[in-house]
Amino acid sequence: MIKFGTGGFRGVIADDFTKENVQKIAQGLTDIALKYGWRKKPIVIGYDFRFMSDRFAEWTAEVLAAGGINVLLTDSAVSTPVVMSATKELNNELGVMITASHNPYVFNGVKVFRKNGMDADVEFTDELEKVINSVSAVNVLPLADAKKKGLVKEYSHLEKYVENIISFIDPKIKNNDAKILFDDMFGTGRIGLKKIAERLNLKRFDVINDNRDAFFGFVAPNPTEENMARLKSAVTENGYDFAMATDCDADRLGVLDENGNPVSSNEILACLYYYLVRYRGMKGEAVKNCSTSLLLDMLAEKMGFKCHEVDVGFKNVSAKIKETDALIGGESSGGLTVRNYIFGKDSTFSATLFTEMRIVMNKPVSAIVKEVEDFAGYNYCWHESDCEVSDMNVLEKLKSDGGDDLGAKRVHAFNNNVKYYFDDGCWALLRASGTEPIFRIAVEMRSEKDTLRMVETLKKKLKRVDVRTTD
Repeated sequence: MIKFGTGGFRGVIADDFTKENVQKIAQGLTDIALKYGWRKKPIVIGYDFRFMSDRFAEWTAEVLAAGGINVLLTDSAVSTPVVMSATKELNNELGVMITASHNPYVFNGVKVFRKNGMDADVEFTDELEKVINSVSAVNVLPLADAKKKGLVKEYSHLEKYVENIISFIDPKIKNNDAKILFDDMFGTGRIGLKKIAERLNLKRFDVINDNRDAFFGFVAPNPTEENMARLKSAVTENGYDFAMATDCDADRLGVLDENGNPVSSNEILACLYYYLVRYRGMKGEAVKNCSTSLLLDMLAEKMGFKCHEVDVGFKNVSAKIKETDALIGGESSGGLTVRNYIFGKDSTFSATLFTEMRIVMNKPVSAIVKEVEDFAGYNYCWHESDCEVSDMNVLEKLKSDGGDDLGAKRVHAFNNNVKYYFDDGCWALLRASGTEPIFRIAVEMRSEKDTLRMVETLKKKLKRVDVRTTD
């Protein structure tokens, strides 16, 4: 069964991510497009540098073309936000990206976008799953024939994408000599960021790991604190003002400050919100997912606004931004967007905005983070971890188990989550992965000691419930 989670369909190459399955997804999209009369609007298909992403994109195009649907196939590898931006710009009904985002090199995947370049919502992916899993035959029009008939055309949206980002940026940062290190992690982030750095004449924008490597140096292309730790000596020894990295398809951002210390995704999101309101004079509420720090809530309240909380999945963040006209929205995994930009996370955009913030505020990154936390009155410690289980039925057991053993004052069970609330704003979250037998754990307490203790307590709770379930 082909299932779409919070980030689309993903699978291990040659196991469940196969030509056959991707063609079935394409046939499902074709059937839905024909059902709703979307044939008039073309579908943009993009792909990243993962193993055979370009071929999977072509196989997808061949199926759509066989249904008489026009396809705009990117003429080179691109980031996911480029496809989202193109889908919004062209006012299309659908967009498709071949990528497994931040997953290890053995994975690949398919992301689907809807109107305005938003991630496809659950209602749409539920329908798509039903159609895909009932497909009895796949129709294919060879790519050469599809091109001859004009059904598949090469397409580039990169210039408009770069121009759009630059239009959001304060021109005061042009011709600056800030010293920035960027780790492309063998992904697609460099494609937009190099052009932006050149247009803005950022004189010391140094890029590493910017060649194609389908193995990603045998490190998952994910800018986590652990993966970015290898940049610390380069930052301190060469006097960089800060370092950044993006994941494979450039929708997650990681940052190190001038001392080589990690700036968490929670801090990146909060700092940019603070900067937009306090330094650029913008106004508006904020949106976060349920595993994101209290820092954003406290900051919004201090600045006279509200922070809305939604379920995990950037599609939920985007929907709430659209509903409330919020200024910014993001999540603890490293993605964010801003009002009037695309309704999806984009690390090329957020990296450029972070660069603007550092230059305009003219302070070390560590000082900016401290200023934001001091302003908000933030005095908590946030931490996340994972825990494997043998049976995902553990989730249902947790929902009925309660939080008395944890000392929780209130428990909220919803979708794949169980969130525990304690005194003084403290909380803990258990979230079942939609694709793996893993629970994500997020905890925020008043001290690091209490936070780490709760993480271990939750892991023990999972193991106990897991044993009872499997017995």
